[in-house]
Amino acid sequence: MNKSISFPNSSEISKEAALILIGNEEKSWRDFQQTELAEATLYQSHEVNIMALHNYLAGVTQYYIQDINA
Repeated sequence: MNKSISFPNSSEISKEAALILIGNEEKSWRDFQQTELAEATLYQSHEVNIMALHNYLAGVTQYYIQDINA
């Protein structure tokens, strides 16, 4: 696997803000991507896209937001 995860025109947000926006994961979940180094879970809710990006090596999850109209 030698692909990368792309989420253009996005801004990093706090975990707390992401979880509020995601709400019910069963309703907002859209996609899942995985590479050797990371995995991304994509959600859509409140007219925005949200990505939870987990870095396997660092053991860190970061959250990003993207306007659907961007």
